[in-house]
Amino acid sequence: MVETADTRKETRLEVLLLMLMGIVILLMVAIIGLFIRMNQLQNQVLAAMGSFQTTRLPEGLEVGTKAPDFSLPDIEERMVSLKDFAGKKVMVVFWSVRCPACVELVPELKMFSEKHPEVQVVMISQGTGEENRRLVEGEGFGFPVLAWEDTVAKDYLVHGTPFFYVIDGEGVIINKGFTNMLEQMEELVQTGK
Repeated sequence: MVETADTRKETRLEVLLLMLMGIVILLMVAIIGLFIRMNQLQNQVLAAMGSFQTTRLPEGLEVGTKAPDFSLPDIEERMVSLKDFAGKKVMVVFWSVRCPACVELVPELKMFSEKHPEVQVVMISQGTGEENRRLVEGEGFGFPVLAWEDTVAKDYLVHGTPFFYVIDGEGVIINKGFTNMLEQMEELVQTGK
């Protein structure tokens, strides 16, 4: 068989093609190896970080527990207690004047209280007496706005605002959660046992 320029060219092309396929296969094997190693490293990092993570704070008291009683001053310095509303469903709202979500909630909360007179709304506001007075006068709230006290927030395991509790007539927590819309407030009250 006589080797011609064309057959030499074809042979070189075949060899180059085989070399190229070999390189592609080696690259694929390397990529798969890197992928496996990255997954191993990720799992090791996540396991190591697990020991650094802080324990998650509970989001409020458990549903079904007795709500801690409180006695706090309203904007007129009259003491208001949870016991004052015995026999009635109560929605306790932990709220702050410095919380943008809380401030946006004001019209929704007012609408809820007007739409659901069977539920006594009680707001515990993290604001000064003057800020709370302006809030009540400016919005025309028909429900008590009480001064925030850290011990009450701790008793209720409140770590953020706006946080809601729904308490039945016997003083038992029947629902809880962070809420910032009228529909969510209504759902809290309706799904509470």
